Amino acid sequence: MLITMFFVTKSFGQTTQEEYNYITKGYKVQVESGLDMKKGYTIVDVGDWGLTHSNETRNCAFKGLVKQGQTKPCAIMMVYKRTDVANGAIWYICIPSADASKEIWNQTLDFLNTNFKDNNAMQNTIIWALMHFSAQEVAK
Repeated sequence: MLITMFFVTKSFGQTTQEEYNYITKGYKVQVESGLDMKKGYTIVDVGDWGLTHSNETRNCAFKGLVKQGQTKPCAIMMVYKRTDVANGAIWYICIPSADASKEIWNQTLDFLNTNFKDNNAMQNTIIWALMHFSAQEVAK
């Protein structure tokens, strides 16, 4: 899964720790509280794919975090959501740039290892969505 994430991030700017924290924590607070967008950035939708596994429906939406004055994202936010139940789990995952520090990439790996272990439906949905996202980016 990380190989696919690395492949699709080769075409955007380096992800900072502040940007990683915004994607994994700050964006959720912003959305839930109705706050304004982080100053100096915009969010662009770049894809949305879902998958039904057994009786569970899940979705991954991808959003680019674009720094003001730039045209390419500095990071990709993957919003994972279980959609078949009210109040389904929502996770905000940062896909860092290819040239982000090893520490930032390790934070993403640690998050995945902690939150998605032993859950095939979650893993399948993320892999499925990343495959579609990768194919979309390669076709550009």
